[in-house]
Amino acid sequence: MKKRITIITCSLLLIILIAVVWEWVYIKTTAKEEVFVLPRNFKGIVLIAYDQKDGMEDIKEDGKLVYKIPVNGILKLKRKEVTTLFKSWYFIENENGNRTVLNYCFPPCEEMRKETAKIFAFGGGNRIFFDEQLELKTSIFLVGTATDIDSLNKVYEKINAIELLKNSK
Repeated sequence: MKKRITIITCSLLLIILIAVVWEWVYIKTTAKEEVFVLPRNFKGIVLIAYDQKDGMEDIKEDGKLVYKIPVNGILKLKRKEVTTLFKSWYFIENENGNRTVLNYCFPPCEEMRKETAKIFAFGGGNRIFFDEQLELKTSIFLVGTATDIDSLNKVYEKINAIELLKNSK
C-alpha cells in the first residue's frame, strides 16, 4: 500500500513539474517586449492596426519590438497578429531622437493624482472592429494628463477604428 501511495505521489509531482516547466517555457518563448515611441507633445489616442497591406514591417531594437507612433497616433503594421503576452515601455522622443520615459498607469493612479499636469500612457487594450467587408485587429491606448482621462475615455468608447484608418490615408 505504501509503495502505491509513493508511486501516485511521485506521478502527481512529475505532472505538476511538467506543467510548471511547460508554462515557463511558453511564457518565455511567446512573451514579447515592446517599446512604444511617441512624438514630442503627443496627447490623444494611439491606434495600432494589424494586417495592413500598406503597413510597416516590425522594427526590432535589442530584441524588443519598437512601435514608432506617428503624429496622428495611427500606426499600421503588416504583422497579422496582435501581441498578447508582453512587457512594455513607453517613451516620448524629441526631434533629436532623444527619448524620455513616459509612465504607464491604470487611472486613476496615485501618481496621476499628484502630478496632474504630467502626461501618462493609460487605458486601452486589444480590440477587434468589424464592418461588412473587414475584420480589423487593433491595440489601443491613451496618452494624456489626469484632466484628459474622461474626454479620452469617451472618445475611446465611441472609436470606429475602421473609419479612422480610411480617413488617415
